[in-house]
Amino acid sequence: MKIRKNCRICNSKLEKIISFKKISLVGNFFKRKGDNKKFPISLNFCKKCKHVQIAEIIDPRTLFSNYLWQTSVSKTNISIFNELINTYKKRFSKKTKVLEIACNDGSFLKFLQKKFGCFLIGIDPAKNIYKKRQGVYFINNFFNYLIGKKIYKKFGKFNLIFARNVLAHVTDPNEIFKGARELLSDDGVFIIEVPHLLPILKNLQYDNIFHEHQGFHSLKSIADLCKENGLSVSNVKIINSQGGSIRCEIKKEKNKINSKIKKFLVYERKNKLFNSRFLISFKNKILSHNKILFNFLINLKRKNKKISIYGASGKGQALMQFCGIDQSLIDKVYDKSSLKNGKFTPGTNIKINLPNKINKKNVDYLLLLSWNIKSEVLKQEKYFLKKGGKFIIPFPEPKIIK
Repeated sequence: MKIRKNCRICNSKLEKIISFKKISLVGNFFKRKGDNKKFPISLNFCKKCKHVQIAEIIDPRTLFSNYLWQTSVSKTNISIFNELINTYKKRFSKKTKVLEIACNDGSFLKFLQKKFGCFLIGIDPAKNIYKKRQGVYFINNFFNYLIGKKIYKKFGKFNLIFARNVLAHVTDPNEIFKGARELLSDDGVFIIEVPHLLPILKNLQYDNIFHEHQGFHSLKSIADLCKENGLSVSNVKIINSQGGSIRCEIKKEKNKINSKIKKFLVYERKNKLFNSRFLISFKNKILSHNKILFNFLINLKRKNKKISIYGASGKGQALMQFCGIDQSLIDKVYDKSSLKNGKFTPGTNIKINLPNKINKKNVDYLLLLSWNIKSEVLKQEKYFLKKGGKFIIPFPEPKIIK
């Protein structure tokens, strides 16, 4: 592990705001009760560009080369695909050249191939989850400027480049922007989706803080990255993804900021996103929520209630460790991913089961740690609810859904 002393965007010195307890890597699921090595993690603030980030850097090959999170597992993700395709449908044709950075299992590219027959390339470091798709060229690697140059040399420029839920995961985001600029056609669009810092802070979504997430982005941080790399944000939209995200359209226009972008930047400033005091208050709220959620579960346990968890996501594994939610409180963990089935949760060593084993006889309450796909899960588990089972939503305060 390395410690970052300078900002991942502008290279200025960082100010530490919050030091958390050490946690295990949230993507390390073991076949047996595993190696629970824990690493420090902290939230830091760049005084110059105001970017919020962690300082602890784990080798990305450790984090992402064998990855167990699959885009296609969630129906919510599929609905986002459809919305995204409808938004840009006029830009798609058989002649359109599309690159997806961090394509995961290739499910979004499969949608594009089936509907439009575009020229498609996907790049991702996790070879274990990518499924071969007819008509899709796959590159098993991390994306950066040098890889971008190699892709350009072999395939030329691209009309559309997508980077969805990847920017927060990279150590040096400038490499993504440099590489994208190298590959983008003059009239092309670089489309980024990233969890927005505002709902993370306002809605107390501190389960987003783990080692895979290197930075927490605002429109300002995206605009700063564009400015640094000869690009400009031409449009921004709030989307219902990952608990609240922004989608940014980026073009090859230097230092051009339109009125819509200016208004959104003012909106962020008014909400104190760039104030270190706001982050300090965030720390105090986290400590309070830790106690509230832990005591909420303790009280149910004292009443002899059987509690399990739904969702073995990275967010969930972080929250469990921050709050001290372990086998003394939780009987089982359920998750739809077949790749996680039978494995044990990192740091807490609870066995993961498929949801088809959920039964009101052995579960009174399900703590929903995949809260960002709440509607999907509640619909999926309607029989459990019908039989008297209950869900617990952890944020912003524990809430029971019957």
